[in-house]
Amino acid sequence: MRENTRLAVNPSRTILRRELRSGRNSLSSAIRARHDEAIGRHLLQLVQTREARSIACYWPFNGEPDITPVYGKLVADGCELALPVISGNNDNGMRFHAWRQDSELVKNRYGIPEPLGAATIPVSRFDLLIIPLVGYDCFGNRLGMGSGYYDRYLESSGDSASPLRAGVAYSLQEIDLLDKNRWDIPLHGVVNEHGWFTFARQE
Repeated sequence: MRENTRLAVNPSRTILRRELRSGRNSLSSAIRARHDEAIGRHLLQLVQTREARSIACYWPFNGEPDITPVYGKLVADGCELALPVISGNNDNGMRFHAWRQDSELVKNRYGIPEPLGAATIPVSRFDLLIIPLVGYDCFGNRLGMGSGYYDRYLESSGDSASPLRAGVAYSLQEIDLLDKNRWDIPLHGVVNEHGWFTFARQE
């Protein structure tokens, strides 16, 4: 799993985010396209293996892997998909609203498209959460964008087995070890261009 691993010797998370995002954004369009296609294939296989029917997805932003081409196939296969929505949430939280190919999307304050006027889907209904990230380590600790939306969203379900928490990233985003905050909820595994990998548990 670990290819082009970057060593994190306790740098600040701000510096680490900047370095990892720079590395991700430096991928050529040809390599990015190949990686995204491979990630999409592995993701479809994961959905089929886990028999996931209700899936929380994401819309790619700032160099995140573009897996949107597989969304149409998932819908055609009868899966229920949802995208994160932060607009209009007074508690600074995140919700997931149902998404279909004809859903209207409007950009939020970060420039990320969100579905409007769709039903909210609770976390308890999902079989699979597909989670974007900036960096990850071998224990499933995730470095996000820094706003804490996913940690707050998952707080009610805690470190439970369901829904399956699957990060999506390029292998170059793996680091040796990420300092864990007490509120961080680890991933169960990650899908990168090489396949699906589950994580060891950190004691």
